[in-house]
Order: sequence, then C-alpha cells, then structure tokens
Amino acid sequence: MASEKPAAPVVNLVDGDAAQMSKNERIKRASEGLFYVQPAQGERHAFADEIDALERGESRTISGEAKEISKFFGIYKQQGRGERGKKIDDHFFMVRIKAPSGGGFSRDQWLALDRAADDYGDGTLRVTSRQGIQYHHIYGPQLAPLIRHLNRHYRDGATLGACGDVNRNVMGCPTEGLDPAHATGAFDLSHEIADELAPKSSAYFQIFQSDEEGRNLRPINSSESLYGETYLPRKFKIGIAHPTDNSVDVLTQDIGLVPVASNGVVDGSVWDLYSGGGLGLSHNMPQTAALLGLYLGRVRREHIVEACKSIAILQREQGERKNRRQARWKYTIRRLGVDAVKRALRERFGIEIEAAEPTPLPPMELHLGWHEQRGGGGYYGISVENGRVTPALRAAIRRAVEELNLSVRATAQQDLLLCDVRDRAALERILEEGGIAKPESISIVRRNSMACPAKPTCGLAMTDAEGILPRYIDAIEAAGLGGVDVVIRMTGCPNNCARPPSAEIGIYGYGKNEHVVLVGGSRAGTRIAQPLYARLPGEQMIPALIGLLTAIRDRANGRPAGDFLHETPPEQLRDWVGVAEEA
Repeated sequence: MASEKPAAPVVNLVDGDAAQMSKNERIKRASEGLFYVQPAQGERHAFADEIDALERGESRTISGEAKEISKFFGIYKQQGRGERGKKIDDHFFMVRIKAPSGGGFSRDQWLALDRAADDYGDGTLRVTSRQGIQYHHIYGPQLAPLIRHLNRHYRDGATLGACGDVNRNVMGCPTEGLDPAHATGAFDLSHEIADELAPKSSAYFQIFQSDEEGRNLRPINSSESLYGETYLPRKFKIGIAHPTDNSVDVLTQDIGLVPVASNGVVDGSVWDLYSGGGLGLSHNMPQTAALLGLYLGRVRREHIVEACKSIAILQREQGERKNRRQARWKYTIRRLGVDAVKRALRERFGIEIEAAEPTPLPPMELHLGWHEQRGGGGYYGISVENGRVTPALRAAIRRAVEELNLSVRATAQQDLLLCDVRDRAALERILEEGGIAKPESISIVRRNSMACPAKPTCGLAMTDAEGILPRYIDAIEAAGLGGVDVVIRMTGCPNNCARPPSAEIGIYGYGKNEHVVLVGGSRAGTRIAQPLYARLPGEQMIPALIGLLTAIRDRANGRPAGDFLHETPPEQLRDWVGVAEEA
C-alpha cells in the first residue's frame, strides 16, 4: 500500500474544510437527510419529484445527483451496454434488499420476494455475495411500486441502507439457529446491529411506503443521530462468523466478529473483534489495496452493538472526505493506529476490550445438501450458480416453500437453504420434478465458484464475470478437472464484490478484455491472494485456468489448493501453466 508520493492532507469532519470535500459529500449535505436534490445547475427539488416522474413515465432515469441519494435507498441507476461495452439508450435500475444473516425469509416473505420478480423485474432473483437479494432490469414506472411492495410484504425498510455510505447488510452464517451443535445468538445479533446502524431519515418512508397523493413536501425528520448530515465517507460492512464456518469472510469486513469459547462452550457471550478489512482497490493506484481486518481484542456480548456503533462514529468523524479512494475505514484505522482506536473505544465509548490471542478461524462451508436442523426436521442447501435464481429454479422453490411451508436463507456463496423441512421425500420430489440438480451432481469447482453480475448492467464493470465464468468452468469440466477442490471467484472490476482477493483463485477485470489473476487465498479467509498475472487477455483465461487446476491436481499432494498456490513461486506456477505473463 506504499506510495512514492507524499500522502495528501486528510480532509475529514474534524480537520477538514467543507469546500474541499468531494462532490458526493456536498450532495449528501445538501440533501437534508436524503430528501432534496441540489443539481450543479438548476433549482433544488425533492428527490421524490424525480421518482414520481419515473412512475408517471415522464422520464426514463434520474439525475446524477439523485443517483447518489438513491443508493441509500437500495437503488442503483444503470444503463444497458451493447457491443464492446458501449452504453446504449436503455435505462433501468437495480434494487437490493437488506436481509441480515441471509434473511430467514418466512414462507410469506419468500413468496412476496418471488412474486416481485415477475411483477416488476426481469423474472430472476439474484442472491448477492452479502446475502441480500437483488432485482435487475427495473424500469422507471416499476421502481417505486416494487419498493412499496417489498416494504408491505417483505418488511419495513426493505431496501433502506442496502447501498450508500452507511452500514450495509450485516452478514452471518446462514445456519445460525439451525445448527444443532452451536447456538451463539448471532442471528439475533445481526438484526440488532442492522437496526441500530440503519439510517433514520424519514425521506425513504415518505416516498416508498405510501403511493397516496398529498405526500409531505418537506422532511418530517431529517435528523441522523448516528450518521449526521453527511453520513459516512464510504460504505461500511459487518460480518459475523460461526464456530465452524467463515463463509462470510469475516476478515474482509470493516467489522468482523468471531464467537469465542467461554468455559469450554461457544455460547455467544464473548467475541473476538476485528476491524479494518476491505477488498476494493483501484487499478494503477498502489496506495489502494485489498486488506484484512486487524485484531482489536475480545468483547463481551453486551458491548458488541455499542462497539459497532462506536467504530462507525470514529469513521464518520475521521474518515477521508475528499478522496473517496482513501475513504474506507480500512485506511482510516491504519492512519489513526490500532492502539489509538482501542483507546478511543475504551476511554471515550466505555467499551471493555480484553487483550487476548484470537481464536483460530474456521474454513468456508457451502452448506449444500441435507442437514439436520435444531428443533427437528432438516434444511437443504441448493447450489445457485452465481446467485442467479432463474425462472425455472424460482418455480421449484416457490412450489416447495408454498406446499411444504418452508423458510429460506441466503448464503455468502450466493446459494439458498430451504429450511424447516419435515417431509424430505416431498421436497426431493418437488425439486426433481422442477429439474433442479442435486448438489452432488454438480462439479466441485462449479459449486465453489462465485461471480458478480458485472457487464452488461453494472456501470463499474470493465469485463464480464457472471456472463463468462460458467463458460470457463464448462471448459475446466471438459478437461476432466471438475473434481479439483478449488475456490474460484470473479468480478468485472477491482471493487471485488464477489471477494476474489480472498479466494484460492481470484479474477477481476482490467480494461475491456483483460483480467488480473490472483492466487493463494485461504479457505479460512486469513490470507490475501497475490497477482499471478497482472493483465491476462480474455483469450488466455481458459488455458491459464486449466493449467492452474492441472497443477493443483497433479502437484498439490493433498495440500489445500490455496496453500499450494501460495507456497509455489509465481515463476514456477506460470511455467507449469504454460501461459507467460505479458511484458
């Protein structure tokens, strides 16, 4: 993360001049609690005015300033792209819900989520790498009706804070509360944290919980007791591990929590606290980097929510407000120093932090297939390739949920768990009739893989990811390598939403047809993968992946794939792969 240039002066709420802050900061401040839009040219107006114009069909999209506010409401403005990635005249939105610890969606909640895919979207649901659900290709007239539907039939504040410069979806092991062996209370904890760190402005509810005329023209409540008028400098993420599962990649979070044994029992009374992880970076900017969280110490359950809130306050005050590439908490905590942060938590906020050696982290688990469930019955994990729940898969799950009264949870690997199963044979019959493959019939490498949506919808994507990774895996399977136990993750840009830097093989986009290929992450999420190819043309990706998996199969000698790739010199790996690095 070192840079040859001297570090620029920090611009934050403590030391900074508002005039020096970024455009995003000015937009947030002028919004008065996300209510108003202040264009660079023109008069200030209510954000609701732009949403109403969409609903009436008077405009196809929203302004750039409204786009920044819309993220706080779980909305991403998007535009279709045609040949060679060029934007075309097709404007739509992506909408994301919050679902702490993967949701625990009841029968009725899931059916409401499912119904919305047809009524408002493109017929698919997409499970995200943070255990949320996304709707794609939402056109202007359907945007507000979709979110109102979700608020009525899923839960209040369904999409509030799913994006934007606030705490995002709180991740947790999807089997918490289901696992017969452990009960840490993490599912309830994730909801507590999510509620405490949710934005409080009334703007969202005024717009998206009522479609009646006569909406208030001024904010009912623009006060944000936690976030203030400018919210956080950037997004903020929290994840909670399980005693046997680190599928949430707890060290990649702004705050990571790991349950610790107390008197020999892991009961959720004591937690290891990590802070300062994050995987996003920018090409050709060595001052940005994928970083793992730093260990702060051990905290008792009664202090956890306050600890999360206190760290968010420190980031609100001290985070960089001019250069958004340096605005994440992972940079702030390293600038302040771990000792200073721990001192502030203890002395200013009254958080008791015990010095200790962190408990070892467990590996990632997929949770696929049949498992016994606490309280009786079972749950069944379905592999969902890249999280895309197609109409056929939706129909089978809908039938199972409706007829068998099941609940549903989303995993951090973008899969789904069908829970509260009392009639195993009936579920198997429904899934077989729906043409849904059993997890054991899907290759190991495909089950382990994950990709973000990327092109053609995501505005940040440089390359394909979801659209191309299945073809790579087809080629891997055709080469007889589908049984190689390796985790491959791919994104279309270095924001790294699908977490390639912590994968055993990670891939992210560089330019229109080139990729960075990383190797050597660990299953426990304790190591960042390092570049094997700094820029690899798309035409070389299949030979490179086949070469890597062949090397793992033939030379790892029982070692986990990530350990083998980490311990082997890059020059040796490239020689075995047979694909040279570009000069």
